[in-house]
Amino acid sequence: MSHSVTLLPGDWVGPETTAVVQEIIAAAGVDIAWETFGLEDGVLSEAALASARRTRRVLANRLRAPRVPGQLPLSIQLRKELGLWAQVRRVRNMPGVPARFSDVDLVVVRETSEDIYKGFEHQTAPGVFESVKVTTEPGCARIARYAFELARAEGREKVTVVHKSNIMKRSDGLFLRTAQAVAADYPDVACDEVIVDALCMRLVRWPQSFDVLVCGNLFGDIVADLAAGLAGGIVVGGAQNHGDGIEMFHNPHGRAPGLVGTGRANPIPNLVQGIALLRSLGEAQAATGIDRALRAALADGLHTADQGGEDGCAAVRDAILGHL
Repeated sequence: MSHSVTLLPGDWVGPETTAVVQEIIAAAGVDIAWETFGLEDGVLSEAALASARRTRRVLANRLRAPRVPGQLPLSIQLRKELGLWAQVRRVRNMPGVPARFSDVDLVVVRETSEDIYKGFEHQTAPGVFESVKVTTEPGCARIARYAFELARAEGREKVTVVHKSNIMKRSDGLFLRTAQAVAADYPDVACDEVIVDALCMRLVRWPQSFDVLVCGNLFGDIVADLAAGLAGGIVVGGAQNHGDGIEMFHNPHGRAPGLVGTGRANPIPNLVQGIALLRSLGEAQAATGIDRALRAALADGLHTADQGGEDGCAAVRDAILGHL
């Protein structure tokens, strides 16, 4: 069966690492018609958006995000235009990848349609700016239910609600109360709560004590990268974005201008998202095969440049294809 997928190779080393992912997926026997779009001058074209809305599946690499006043980064524009309101960041150790901790296996579920990332900023006086944090009860309930449904589907035991309601008593108080109300519908899944700064302290000491973390937009962004850093870095730092019937599998890392054209870039972060894409397409056998091949290659000593080794695109590709 052939699948249509919108492909955004991204900038810097993105096109190089994306090509490796395409090769591996094809070698696993999956036929994908890639609808590929570059970005001109940091602008998201209407053609790319139309493709994404049609295919309902997007594989994206790191996108250039110039800091232009009044303009949201492309990744946030994409989520907004495609109606993507939940992001899942899976953080678990990979064999052979150096990490601060072992046996880490947690999921960060992040609400991505509101909070401080709505982009409502304005100047009230010279040298004084205000940024508006938007929190709605429907948005809180939707992301909480998503987190509990994920926990139940994956046999996970606990959902932890991350908040700062001791200070933001109304906005984060709503997030906490709404999530706790939703938790009542899931008696088989434990629910607790933690203030975000205390969570950060606990994460860097006992990351294994967490299972599913449900967060607002800003806190989820920060917490997910912190957790990934504890379990191996960019290899476990990818993001799966979900909306109503549409998904985007995004590797948000990989600027690395010094590696462009050298062949030393690391395609594994993008490949991990490619594996998630295959599962979403119903290609579970191919996804499992590539995942096993990747883990076997890492266990055999595959060592990429970002971790102090010399293995780049070609070495990663050949090692994985050998195990396939």
